[in-house]
Amino acid sequence: MPNYGFAIDLRKCIGCHACTIACKAEHQIPIGVNRCWVKTVEEGSFPRTQRFFFPVLCNQCDAAPCMHICPTRALYRRRDGIVDLDPAACIGCRACMVACPYDQLFIDPNTHTAEKCNFCANRVEQQLLPACVSVCPTECRIFGDLDDPASEVARIAQQQGVAVRKPEKGTMPKVFYLAAHESAIRPEAAARPFIYKEGQVILRPVGAPEPDPSRPDQARVDYDTPHAKPWGLDMAVYLLTKGIATGAMLASAALWLLGTDTPLTRFVGPAISLLLLLITTVVLIADLERPERFYYMLVRPNWRSWMVWGTYFLIAQGAVTTLWIAAGWLESTTALRLLAAPAIVAAILATCYTGFLFAQGLARDLWQGPQSTLDLLAQAIAEGAATLMLAGYAIGTPLPAALEWMLIGALTLHMIIIGIEHVAVRHATRHRELAVAAILRGAFAPIFWGGAVICVLLAIGSVVMHALPLAAVLGLAGTFAWEYVWVEAGQSVPLS
Repeated sequence: MPNYGFAIDLRKCIGCHACTIACKAEHQIPIGVNRCWVKTVEEGSFPRTQRFFFPVLCNQCDAAPCMHICPTRALYRRRDGIVDLDPAACIGCRACMVACPYDQLFIDPNTHTAEKCNFCANRVEQQLLPACVSVCPTECRIFGDLDDPASEVARIAQQQGVAVRKPEKGTMPKVFYLAAHESAIRPEAAARPFIYKEGQVILRPVGAPEPDPSRPDQARVDYDTPHAKPWGLDMAVYLLTKGIATGAMLASAALWLLGTDTPLTRFVGPAISLLLLLITTVVLIADLERPERFYYMLVRPNWRSWMVWGTYFLIAQGAVTTLWIAAGWLESTTALRLLAAPAIVAAILATCYTGFLFAQGLARDLWQGPQSTLDLLAQAIAEGAATLMLAGYAIGTPLPAALEWMLIGALTLHMIIIGIEHVAVRHATRHRELAVAAILRGAFAPIFWGGAVICVLLAIGSVVMHALPLAAVLGLAGTFAWEYVWVEAGQSVPLS
């Protein structure tokens, strides 16, 4: 079977956008979204300026991260190596958009399912060239079988000086560029002014390099297509509700093992956990573009996706929590003793899977690394402890000292992780550096310093002063502020 790939000779591209138009016509792509397009970068100052045209399309990676994260196997590899998408299996979770380092997937506004370039597989099956290749007036696009040594694309792929996009991601792209300029092929290299489109001014990505007035010759993107963030406030709300749900159950079981056998640990805390778990489920389903297909994750799961594992972990936690509530209601100490360890394990799994899911978002460097999973666990413990404090005051139950230590310890660990990972260390990639800059001194700085830092520090101080209700409210506010900043800043750096 063939193994199809592309080579694009940028010395020949004239930026005519014929490829974009042909692709839209061939696949009936709606206005506002594109399977392929041509980015334009300008460098220098008048009269010595240069323009670089950079055609962008799906890289058909050998190690495609979009396939790994898709929970329903809607993305699959054909026998000819083309990664294609089955819209009938897509639930519109947008996880593939988070995973793709090349910004090549989007949601079709008509079908509300994901879409992407598939090398015009419908034409390739009929021995025809992809539409973009057929219309290119300068023949800068070369398409063929990479496994055929006699093919032109295979010959080009073996040449010196051929570049691929983001080779450090390890995806093994199958689109090769000849004479690629650094400011065009690396999206973090060029400044991004505001985008003007159809009479509207669209805000530039807040994590992009800013134009420097003192450098008029600075490389700058002067034509591109705007791209929406896959995940937004709804994801931050999900992190909060799930953190409370798992943290409240984890804290209740831990306190019970430590000897706090009260209505708070027997029934109230677990009941809050179950309620927030249901709210989390509603938030997750409502966030899908095709919510009526949510059960596809159960009937056609992709076991490489942490979204699938998370679904089962949440179900397990819901089941154990329900049994705990029943045992607490019946005052069965034996049953509670048997359920304590499974309750803690289920809560930890339901908390930590999200860190692995975000890490599968290969496109976002801010989310990479095991520290994110540890931080999510610390936040969940803090949110669970804070919620139990408020619940204890509401029902008039004395609060154990262990709950105070749980809150202050989790918040302290959370602040240490943030400080080490985002303030005190050098960042491995330019992408991560730009995301952290947006947090510390850019668009997200007011929420970060005013909410994620000051609120948490005040919460810790309030615990020391024994102002526990205030500490609980400040702790919840501070962790939610960080969750919002972490989600948004991670997606603020342009990918194409």
